Amino acid sequence: MTQVTIRKNAKGDITGFSVEGHVDFRLEGNDVLCAAVSTLVSHTIGMICEFTDDACENTVDEEKPEVVFNLTAESPSRESRVALESFESSIYDLAEAHPDNISLVYEEV
Repeated sequence: MTQVTIRKNAKGDITGFSVEGHVDFRLEGNDVLCAAVSTLVSHTIGMICEFTDDACENTVDEEKPEVVFNLTAESPSRESRVALESFESSIYDLAEAHPDNISLVYEEV
């Protein structure tokens, strides 16, 4: 099971996310669902890091496995907000379609 935690501030803005665990949808190396989640994570982080000036931090623990991403800017750009909202929407869709494999939770920060 993969757990995706999306962190939102009191205004409802996404400030970061973490993804932990394996999807276990298919055999290792053939897991298209795991690949979809990994692609969304990489794409979102890449978009923010490469195309905005927003301060952020990203840690990866391959042993656990876990990815933690947080915006550290007080006022993130519109582009970062759009990237994170798009990530949320896509992960929501995957979690709804595969509730035995992906869990989506929210955390207020």
